[in-house]
Amino acid sequence: MAGGTLLKWAAEGHRITLCLITDGDKGTADGREPASAVIERRRAEQARAAAVLGAEVIGLGYPDGMLQPTLELRRDIVAVIRRVRPDIVVTNDPTTWFRHGLYINHPDHRIAGQACVEALYPAVKKASFYPELLEQGLEPHVVEQVYLVLSDTPDTWVDIADVLEAKIELICLHASQFPPDHTRKAFTRLAREAGEPRGLAAAESFRTLRLTAQTVRALAESIQD
Repeated sequence: MAGGTLLKWAAEGHRITLCLITDGDKGTADGREPASAVIERRRAEQARAAAVLGAEVIGLGYPDGMLQPTLELRRDIVAVIRRVRPDIVVTNDPTTWFRHGLYINHPDHRIAGQACVEALYPAVKKASFYPELLEQGLEPHVVEQVYLVLSDTPDTWVDIADVLEAKIELICLHASQFPPDHTRKAFTRLAREAGEPRGLAAAESFRTLRLTAQTVRALAESIQD
């Protein structure tokens, strides 16, 4: 849901890291296919897509379809964010359950978003959380912005008209999940519907947050007389 935005950021020279929480082992319609084969195929597809973005891939290896917002998962995400030290984190909007009258948001998507948001505040930026990470040299970090995808309450739109075709090609590199014909029609429609209200031919929409080291100060400064 953010492929066009990532392509634009990559073209601008930004460093991109993709963190995959689950291993994708359930991503097959063939119940007899070994999980190891599915995982290997999904990793290969992800590597090809990441190469287009020049992105590093970090895999946490949690089982597909079984994700829960545990303290262990939160710690693992905190560790990744402290190591990578990004300015922007893109994740799923954990409040979205249904879309388009026909899609139940995958539980892993919601849980990934919830775990990531709960990691971002307050654990990533406070040294008192997970002291064992300090021993590994993973110092606290403040992320500047959070972009939430699949949100029903977006407030930010990115014009992706110039990279829509490249985005679709990027998605189709995940060939076991996205057949080209249906993918092209579906994601062209989604981009058009996201862009039309903003006068854009194609867009990706996000709910965004701006984080600071001192939340109370930021709230006070945002109050207008």
